[in-house]
Formats: sequence, structure tokens, C-alpha cells
Amino acid sequence: MATEQFQAELLQNTPLGGGFFRMRLRWLPAQEPLPGQFVSLRVSALPFPLLRRPFAVSHYDPSHKTVSVIVKKRGSATDILSRKRPGERLDVIGPRGTSFPRPQPGHHAVLLAGGIGLGPMLFLAHSFRAAAVPHTLVFGCRSAGELPACEDLAELGAVFCTDDGSTGFHGTVTDYLEAGDLVLGNPMSGKPTRGDQGQRGTAAPLELYACGPTPMLAAVARLAEQRQTPCWVSMEQTLGCSMGACMGCVIRTTHPSGYARVCTEGPVFSSREIRWT
Repeated sequence: MATEQFQAELLQNTPLGGGFFRMRLRWLPAQEPLPGQFVSLRVSALPFPLLRRPFAVSHYDPSHKTVSVIVKKRGSATDILSRKRPGERLDVIGPRGTSFPRPQPGHHAVLLAGGIGLGPMLFLAHSFRAAAVPHTLVFGCRSAGELPACEDLAELGAVFCTDDGSTGFHGTVTDYLEAGDLVLGNPMSGKPTRGDQGQRGTAAPLELYACGPTPMLAAVARLAEQRQTPCWVSMEQTLGCSMGACMGCVIRTTHPSGYARVCTEGPVFSSREIRWT
């Protein structure tokens, strides 16, 4: 897949609350991004921050040739990005990485997003809805104060989980799955309908998709293994070059080599490919 380096005009930089903000950029490459892929941004023309920062694509508009990423302020680099203004240009490399596969025919896709893993799950949910793929989006965070005011979540009928129970389901996204009270989304209307899961069974077998902190991904992978459910994870790593040269994003896998580069062989893997311990 072709990757390009280009100067992208920043069109919008919108605060979403909960420490999140959304950047919308002009997309110049001929290659369109796919759900699960990312772009690598140079934060500043100054020597600091030195390394680029990777962000998963959260939306692509082919008619206007724009791409969006959702960022959460966690340090100096993301703070600098949050203060960028429309009209500024950013040095971008993309699209990079592997993408999510479609679920098997007859399967219901469950998209699990934890904290900063929201972006790729939004892109995937929109693509599934456009293709009439049955799916449910579940977003988890610590508390209601960390929920972003993102219209996509309401539009997609997302289920919310909070660790403290301040809104939505009280517990993590894996707690929600284990509770066996899954809300199955209607891919045609975007409105959720009640369904049963686990001991009581479902009308369709599930296929899991997840992005978030590594402990969350490991818990989802364990649950998927226990239930013999297909599971795809987007790994979050610090990427140095984003081009596969520096080896700074290597993770342990079941591949013959024992390792894989998240920026090149990933970021999307089958959960069974990852050595979680």
C-alpha cells in the first residue's frame, strides 16, 4: 500500500471535552485510508518534540478529501497539537499500517474502545454501518467526566461503560461482555436493539474488535480465547520512525520470528498472534 509524506492543511481543531480534541486535515494522497490505519504527524518544526506522533484515522470523507484524528492530551506533544489553529500545516506521513478485516458472514461485530482507542473504532463503526454489517460499539472510560462530546457516539448508538458507574454500565468493557446483556446495534438505522449474549446465546456469533490500553486488550483477548471467539486488536505503541526502520515499536508475537513491528506488521493483529505475558 502506498504511503506518502505531505503537508496537510489543518481545517478544524475542535475540543470535545474529557481531554479529547478532534483534528480535521486536508487529505492529499491518492491512497484512501482504511479503518485501523494511522497517520504519523510531526508535531513541530522545532527540534522538540523530536519524534513524530502516530494517530489512528477516526474518519475519512472521500467527497471532501479530508481525514480526522481524535487526540487526547497526555503530554507536551499533544498539548502543542491541541493549540494548532485552522490554516496551519502539518507534516504528515500516511496512510500507514494494516487495517481491520470484515467479520465472517453471519457474525455480529462488537467494537470495544477504551479511552484513547476511540478513533479507529469510530472509523470502523462508520464503515460497518455503510456496508450494513451488524455491529455494536462499546466505549469505556474511568468516569462520565472523561466522555468526549462526540456526536458520532450518539449517531452510532454507542454503549457507555464507566469504571465508577457514573454513567452507563458500571464496569469495564470486558465486564460488560461478561455480564451477558449485550446491546446489538441495528446497522441499517443506527439504533440499538436489546439482545442476549453469553449463557443465553445470541442470534449470531460474535466477532470482537478492540483498541485501547494494553491491559484492556489482554483482557479482551483472554475472554475471546475462552469463548473461542475471533478477536482483532489494534496495538498501541510508541512509534519512532513509523516506517519500520527503528524497531522501537516491536512487540512479542507467535510469529516464527517471535516479534513484529506495530507500525508495519500492525497495528491490527489477531489477538492470538500476540504474546500477552
